[in-house]
This record gives sequence, C-alpha cells and structure tokens, in this order.
Amino acid sequence: MKNKFWKFTLIILLYAILSLFLGSLATLVLAYGYYKLFDNALVRLEVRWLVSVAEGLFSPGWCLVYMAVTLFIAVILMWLFTRRTTKRMSGISSAVWQMREGSFRVLLPNDYKDSLGQIEQGINALAAQVQDSQGERKEAEQAKNDFIINIAHDLRTPLTSIIGYLSFISERQLDSELSAKYAKIALKKSEQLETLVESFFDVANFTMNTITLNKKEINLIKFLHQKQDELYPQLNEANMEIRLYLDKSVSTIQADGDLIARVFDNLIGNAIRYAKEGKYIDIEAKADNKKIYISFTTHANPIPASELENIFDKLYRLEKSRAKGTGGSGLGLPISRSIIQLHDGTLTARQTFDGTAFDICLPK
Repeated sequence: MKNKFWKFTLIILLYAILSLFLGSLATLVLAYGYYKLFDNALVRLEVRWLVSVAEGLFSPGWCLVYMAVTLFIAVILMWLFTRRTTKRMSGISSAVWQMREGSFRVLLPNDYKDSLGQIEQGINALAAQVQDSQGERKEAEQAKNDFIINIAHDLRTPLTSIIGYLSFISERQLDSELSAKYAKIALKKSEQLETLVESFFDVANFTMNTITLNKKEINLIKFLHQKQDELYPQLNEANMEIRLYLDKSVSTIQADGDLIARVFDNLIGNAIRYAKEGKYIDIEAKADNKKIYISFTTHANPIPASELENIFDKLYRLEKSRAKGTGGSGLGLPISRSIIQLHDGTLTARQTFDGTAFDICLPK
C-alpha cells in the first residue's frame, strides 16, 4: 500500500508540473506570436509583463509552493483512496474468515467494476454455491436417515409377526389345526418380507443403473387387454373395473415387456389399494408420430397437489395410507418411474376432478 501511495503522489506531482510548464509555454508562445503580428509599444509592454509574471511563477520559491500544494492534494486524494480500499479489503478478509469458520451467510457489496469488485463477486458466488451445497447435503442426509428408518420399520413389521407366530407354535402345546393356521400366517408374512427385500434390491439396481433392458416389439393394445384379464380377480374382489380407451393411432412399442408390465401392475395395484371407492380405473392410450401417451386415472381419494411429486420418492407414503393400514412398501412408484426413465420416457402424476392420473410418455 505504501508503494502505491508514493507512486500515486509522484504521478500527481509530475502531472501538475507538466501542466504548469506546458500552460506557461503556451502563454509565452501566444504572446510572442502576438508580438510579431502586432509590433507596437503596447504589445511590447504586455509581453514584457507576461515574461515577468512567468519568471515570477517559475521562481524557486513559487515552485516549492506548487510542490507543497500538489503534495497536499495528492496526500488527501491518496488518503481517500486508501480508506475506501482498506475498508473493502477488510470486508473481504472478514468474509473469508467467516467462510473459514463455516459461516457462508456473507454478502459483500460489489458495486465497483475494478479488480476488487471481481473478487467480491467471486466470494459472493462461492458463498452462495457452498451454502446451496450444504442445504442439498443436509436434505440428502435427512433423506438417507428417513430411508433407513422406513426400511427398519418395514422390515420389522412382518418380521415381528413371523417371530410371534413361530414362537406360539414352538413354545405352546397347540392343536394341529391352530399350528397350521399360525404357520400359514407366518409363511404369508415371510413372503411379504421376501418381496420387500427384493424391492430394496431393485431400487439399488435402478439407482446404480445395473438393469439391462431386453427390448422387444410389444403390441400395446393387446398388452393392455391382457393386463385387464390378468388382474380381474383383484378387481372383482375390490368391486372395481378397468375401462380402456385406446386410440387407433396406438400400435407397437419397443420395450422390455416384463418391466413395463411391472409398471402397469404397480399403477393398477395402487388404484385398487387407495381408490377402490371410485369403482373405475380408466386407462387411455393415444399416440402421435414420435411418442405414445398412456394415462391411468382413478376417481376417488385424489392425492393432494403438494404431494404429487413426493410420491415418487423412495419409501414415501401418505400418512392416511399408514392410518388405514393400506400402505404398500413405498417403492412401487419410484421403481416404476425408474423403469420408464430407462425407456427414455417420463412418468408424472396430476390431480383430476375427482381423483389422480398417472401419465406415461414413451417413445415409439
């Protein structure tokens, strides 16, 4: 800072002396030219006066005065400059220390377009970026903790039932009929547990992109009619019916039939589980030149708009699902979306007048 101060002061002095010299020289040149053009006593008198004034101005005493005044002005200007710069440097230093201590809520003024202004903008951008990253990390950490808690809950529920019923069988004298009944319940819970564990493996595989698609040409209209027939027992038990609205433009798609069937099963299964009061599940399919659009629409218990995106999070379930005891594993929709994305498509949810629609978009 001191080197800049003396450099700035010297430049001011040189500019002042040069300006004074050039101004005086220009005055003398003009006077001399005036003298040559108009040679008379009055002009000679004026020229002599200007020369005497110039000699006085360039006397050693006056030169010292000029230098002192110039130095004083330079010092004032440099003080103002260094005060502003020092204040900005202090703010930058304070911001850096705050960030070093882990606080990224800093905002430096960056109204100037100089090099310090660029540094201030860079620090502000870095602080904002790190703060956003911290927020995302906390959200990811919370999501991971919630995921672990939900896994523990979902594994513990059937496991507790299995242990309980097997304990009854092994520790008490039960007749064969009651033992068979308890063993059947334990077997059913074991199958639920196996399905749940397999779903966890599926989620892991989809997350790590280790799933290999076995694409084949599928007749979509025939495929949907087949699903309608396969799921008739569950639909009949829930007193529900699938209504198909299939446009003539719908033909075949290149897809992994097993995985697409799993998506359809998940969507229809959710409709049976959560919206059986609406009686109908409407499946509509249409196509354009490049894509095929399939919608699964229910007519009861619409999902709140604020929850529509959350339902695709792993193990996310609406509280009313748990309360009614109808909640599934919470993995069906995330797996379904992953399957559709593997096929370069999209799966989204939206509210309808009286229910919820799940929209699938797939390339032909």
